[in-house]
Amino acid sequence: MPPCPSPIVDLSISFRYNRRMNLQRARYFVAVAKQMSFTRAAEELHVAQSALSRQVKLFEHELGVELLDRTGPRFALTDAGRVALREAEAVLTSVDRSVSRIRAASRGLGGELQIAHTRSWAGGNITRAVERFRVLYPGTTITEHRGFTARNIELATAGTIDVAIVRPPIYESGLAVRVLDQEALLVAIPADHRFTSYSRIDPAELADEPVVFWPRNNGPGMHDAIVRQLWPHRPPNVVRNEADDEQVLYAVAAGVGIAPIPAGRAAAFRVPGVDLREVTGAPYLQVGAAYRSDNPNVALRQFLKVTDEMDLPSS
Repeated sequence: MPPCPSPIVDLSISFRYNRRMNLQRARYFVAVAKQMSFTRAAEELHVAQSALSRQVKLFEHELGVELLDRTGPRFALTDAGRVALREAEAVLTSVDRSVSRIRAASRGLGGELQIAHTRSWAGGNITRAVERFRVLYPGTTITEHRGFTARNIELATAGTIDVAIVRPPIYESGLAVRVLDQEALLVAIPADHRFTSYSRIDPAELADEPVVFWPRNNGPGMHDAIVRQLWPHRPPNVVRNEADDEQVLYAVAAGVGIAPIPAGRAAAFRVPGVDLREVTGAPYLQVGAAYRSDNPNVALRQFLKVTDEMDLPSS
């Protein structure tokens, strides 16, 4: 068996574009990798264990890499195997969705639109666009999820969803972004902070303040947009990271520090002991729809047409 190519990304590329890839063998490999047991995977697939093992080996031969490390008492995924599992699931999901759309079209049905909303935004033009879409295309099923921008981008890139509601800018290639809305960026302060006497805070006064933030990997573009507008000359003095905006506000109420907060989230989470202030220069955050330009789903094109007819902010 040839050694795994380096870097691992080579496997991802060959996986998506290798015309010899057998989808049934990919399904077998995914079942084995998720169950971490040939016996349980064979039971799930209703095939003989020997046949399953043979098909997985053929799959490895197709790709020219070892996906399973069989040297120990129990097999484990190789580095290539972990990439293969992620890529295979994305490919199979895309194939399954395409088959569902084709069958729906044959029955005269309207298909499906998958949307993943960002946790930091609700309402506004996004909600209006979805509701308008429902009116214009009642035969289309809309499935909605909610997650961090970074996760939504992963799902859209993989083809698992059609529309990722995100906080621009995004740095990933392969996705188009349409800005649909924007909102003010505020600063949350403890109720006894000296800033409570201010009607508006100048960004220069934030330089040395202890700051409560959330992890940048939740939404790198949004994180960078906040820092660029509120701390343009040097990074903020982050003393604590919290998982989401609600926990950030509770930390502010406890006097840990101040925090940047989108206006919509501040309105949604009324935390006692927290005051809000506007910032000089009117910093703001955008909300957009990210999608793959090569996504063939007709429902996506219809959704984008709905947004074309809306009054949108300039990007």
